[in-house]
Amino acid sequence: MTEKEKQENETATKWQKMFDNIWLLFVLSLLISTLIYNVWGIFDLLNVPPAP
Repeated sequence: MTEKEKQENETATKWQKMFDNIWLLFVLSLLISTLIYNVWGIFDLLNVPPAP
């Protein structure tokens, strides 16, 4: 096995371990969805015109 093949296999293994960790994926999904909805909400609040 060449050095390049070893590096490719090690990289794939790291990614596989990350995607196999269900708790990590769960936490990432919560963080991403919370961030998106909060940014969206703040953006909407900032675009509301002031009351006359």
